[in-house]
Amino acid sequence: MPTPRSPFTSCLFFTSAALARTLDRSAREHFGAVELSPTQGFILIGVRSAPGISVSDLAVLLVLDQSTVTKTLDKMVSKGLVQREVFGRTVRVFLTGRGERLEADAKAAWKKVQLAYQALVGEGEVKHLCTIINQAQVKLSEVEA
Repeated sequence: MPTPRSPFTSCLFFTSAALARTLDRSAREHFGAVELSPTQGFILIGVRSAPGISVSDLAVLLVLDQSTVTKTLDKMVSKGLVQREVFGRTVRVFLTGRGERLEADAKAAWKKVQLAYQALVGEGEVKHLCTIINQAQVKLSEVEA
């Protein structure tokens, strides 16, 4: 993690990557307790809220590349958490019984992650950071398109 004297602290890429690594460690710890990766946990939550969601819509929801979602779904299918069904040219995702049971654990892990960094940074600061980061992500992704 950069110190305040680091020449890189004014670089958005550097500081956001450092923050992402720190948050990832916490998320992996909490989701790992229920034998899920953070991405698998968010997929369970997303599919539970929209049963039959397409892989492409799930990728948009999670702000991930479709190939990343597909690879993660492959692992989740082998673990018996989700199933994919083909409808014409669209692949839709559904939770299995095991996936439905684990979704509640995923939500609880997500809540623990949120509470952990809110306790350290402050709830108001977390909300403020989320707003700023989301705005920046939208603007930067518009440039990529």
